[in-house]
Amino acid sequence: MKRKLVFLVSMLVVFSMLFAACTPKPAEEPKTEAPAEEAPAVEPITITFWNGLGAPENVILGEMVNEFNKTNTDGITIEIIELDWGTLYSKIVLDFATGNAPDITTMHQTNLIQNQALGILQPVDALAKEVGLDFNDFVAAPLEGTLIDGEHYAIPLDMHPLGLFFNVEAFEAAGLDPAKPPKTGDEFIEYAKKLTIDEDGDGNPEQWGFGLGYSGGLPFRLWMSLLWQQGGKVLNDDATAAAFNTPEGIAALQFLHDLVYVHKVSPPGEQDPYDDFGRGLVAMLIEGPWGMGDFAEIEGLDFGTAMVPVAFDKPAAWGNSHTFAFPANNKPERSLAAMKFAKWMSDHNFEWSRDSGHQPVRKSVAESAEFKALEKWQPFAETVQYGYYYPATVKTAEVFGREPTSPFVLMMESVMLTENPDIAQAIAAAEAAVNEILASD
Repeated sequence: MKRKLVFLVSMLVVFSMLFAACTPKPAEEPKTEAPAEEAPAVEPITITFWNGLGAPENVILGEMVNEFNKTNTDGITIEIIELDWGTLYSKIVLDFATGNAPDITTMHQTNLIQNQALGILQPVDALAKEVGLDFNDFVAAPLEGTLIDGEHYAIPLDMHPLGLFFNVEAFEAAGLDPAKPPKTGDEFIEYAKKLTIDEDGDGNPEQWGFGLGYSGGLPFRLWMSLLWQQGGKVLNDDATAAAFNTPEGIAALQFLHDLVYVHKVSPPGEQDPYDDFGRGLVAMLIEGPWGMGDFAEIEGLDFGTAMVPVAFDKPAAWGNSHTFAFPANNKPERSLAAMKFAKWMSDHNFEWSRDSGHQPVRKSVAESAEFKALEKWQPFAETVQYGYYYPATVKTAEVFGREPTSPFVLMMESVMLTENPDIAQAIAAAEAAVNEILASD
């Protein structure tokens, strides 16, 4: 019996071991990980952007706005509204008063002080710091031009001094070396005479040496450039009165008048020298760098660029800067979103300069090899150090307006449309008009 009992116990132990070996192990409990935190949803926001830039820059700016809208990860959409400069500057005053100003706007540097004085603009230092925009990388002149009472009121976009455009084919046909454009006033007149082609001898040349015109802003900006070349001033040091009714002011205006009526190298009554240059009707033109985009698109037009010739004592040329300004709307989230767009544009300063023709305002771009490789841009880059802006005044729009009734437009028309004008009287009339504006409340 004992043997049987021992045998049965042994067999039970063996069977239990076999059963245990054949029984599947229970599945392990799956390891659970804490759910990943979801990124907070981006709240979409649409920003109103007024742009005063005209063709061809408005097209380029529009393309860059579209790129920003597609690529930014902050849910920001920029709604661009295009206005001509005159409308923009008058409309922003009215719309700000009614609470309908844009979130961001283009604005010339020289118009900042007037709009700041009206309470329309807000300082931007805190906003720029919040988005990581480094003011240390900006060229001094355009950045300092945004300073009012120690605070920055805009973000510079570019600089645009005047320069000389010339038709390379016309130069070569006249026996002139395109690698040696005119540098002095005498050379300029000499070149312009050789470039004026009147094959029929009827006094109506098929090609004129230089396009000037008489209306709008360009003629009086060139006159101011010649005034500054003599050390003259447009306004006195505190910008309270005109300072151009001087021998220097008269000499500058006489120089321009003589191009039309004495040297006969510029067409009288010319309405659109910009278009005339593009069509090959004039061989030289003094214009801003924005012309490079348009002229590069004209089939068969080979053009070069140079600094404005020094007709008097020293290099000088009118210039200005486009900026991004921010109305004081008391809407911090909208202002911050607008500043993110301004930073994006500033970070793409090379692309803007390359495509628009304007000079860069970021040091890292201006000093880069890729910018210096843009040959036609370099005369404008060299001119920056000789650039003169309109004197700062809260009456900028009225004094330096380009409308038909503006003081300097009337002055230029009264001289450039008349063969024998009283230049001293034209200067005196402009002086009186400017002083009246500056003295008004």
